[in-house]
Amino acid sequence: MSVEEIKQGIAALSAKEQSEATALLFHLRHVADADYQRHVTSRISDRDPTHWVTPEEFERRMDGK
Repeated sequence: MSVEEIKQGIAALSAKEQSEATALLFHLRHVADADYQRHVTSRISDRDPTHWVTPEEFERRMDGK
């Protein structure tokens, strides 16, 4: 299967299936990246509440992008 065939196949997917494909590609890109894994682990382990945002603030920030 060529990359062009994969692209065409992804374009034919439903929006939900495209989101799943996007998540898979993101995972594959970062799964072996030790720097990225350290960064994510550090952020997840951050217990300082001044670094947190509420779900509503998160949504507001994401809507602004």
